[in-house]
Amino acid sequence: MKIKSKILQVSLAVLFLSGLGFPLPDIPAAAAESVESYAAWRFSKPIEAGGDVPYHALYLDEDVYREAAEDLSDLRIVDGQGKTVPFYMDNGETVISEYTTAYASKLVHTANQKTAAIFDYKITPARENTDIVGNKLVFELPEEAFLKHVQVFGSYDGNVWEPLLKADLYATDGLEQNSIELGAAYKFGYYRLRVENNIEQLAFDKLELRLNSQEVKKTDYKREQTPEYTITQKGNETHIIVDNGNRLNISKVLLDSTGNFSRKYKLLDESGQPVGTADGDELYRLDFKDAKITATDIIPLQLLRSRVFTVVIENNDDAPLRINKVHTEYFVDKLVFAADTQGPYKLLYGNPQASAPQYDIAHFKDYIESGTLNLALLGTQNTAREASVGTAAGSGWLQSKTGFNIIIVTVSLLLIIVLIRKMNQTRT
Repeated sequence: MKIKSKILQVSLAVLFLSGLGFPLPDIPAAAAESVESYAAWRFSKPIEAGGDVPYHALYLDEDVYREAAEDLSDLRIVDGQGKTVPFYMDNGETVISEYTTAYASKLVHTANQKTAAIFDYKITPARENTDIVGNKLVFELPEEAFLKHVQVFGSYDGNVWEPLLKADLYATDGLEQNSIELGAAYKFGYYRLRVENNIEQLAFDKLELRLNSQEVKKTDYKREQTPEYTITQKGNETHIIVDNGNRLNISKVLLDSTGNFSRKYKLLDESGQPVGTADGDELYRLDFKDAKITATDIIPLQLLRSRVFTVVIENNDDAPLRINKVHTEYFVDKLVFAADTQGPYKLLYGNPQASAPQYDIAHFKDYIESGTLNLALLGTQNTAREASVGTAAGSGWLQSKTGFNIIIVTVSLLLIIVLIRKMNQTRT
């Protein structure tokens, strides 16, 4: 009877203390980590990582760029247990092409036809008994001003010719186009240039074939959008103010305009400081009868992440340009991780105090990239509260303090009821 009384006293004490709000035993630290460790991260996105390959890649979206730390140092991937998943990040910044091989050529045949002129070139190998591989043709242009439509052919023996592409070569008003990108690397030993309507008998005597062996294709990283922007006139200047509130990695600004013009311009960041640009500081559009020469793309030397930036066009005494639309091209970053733990996986971000993690997986990037990567997708953005609830649910409600306390109280009540019944049975 004394033992039952003691049990009843302990049970009532537990119930009383829990009712007063005294803390009951904490859940194990390992279980609490999945709920509490990332409380300082304000946002999360679920990662849909299907497929059976070991490594998965995901591309960041506008939500992440807008809410994450400016240098993306606060990005974290966690698994279903709330444990950190190592990853590496590959950025989409363009790599300047470096031509490592240049081939000289010899003009071996010319012909003037009624509608075109033909120039055949034999490429000189860089070394004996080695293949000729090239992806760009560079011509020495005539001194005269001209604009010519041309067609390029390739041949292995100089007899059978394969059409490759059509392009324009020109030199006019200080503007010049002396090269043709082939779009792929070819092993032709001969090239033919067909110049349409060459009534001036312009000579294209010298050709250099180049191979860009360090070309990095970034098409997977490229995105395009039409941002919010305003156009104002200040004196003889046109100011195009572009909103980049999501802090995207702007790689190019494309101006859709009409009319013939040639104008100087400046690109300014949000603090009004000049930003260096490729291909000079001039915008132009020359619309001829059967051809258009345009250079209305603005390319920053480095990716531009200013929340606001401005294009200033100098009009001098001319009327302002007719700008129909402004587009921006930007690069997104790619995260690669190994899905070798239990999901579901989440991307956490939104903690400006966090420092960038360092994982061993970054040392194996080249090996991983040479294999197959499964493309994972990011889901809808959740706030910190939603993320916390989701993580707790994923880890099990039993692991939360509230759940644990509910169980203790319930068991105590049941034990009290059983003891009371036993005591009543004993008395009768």
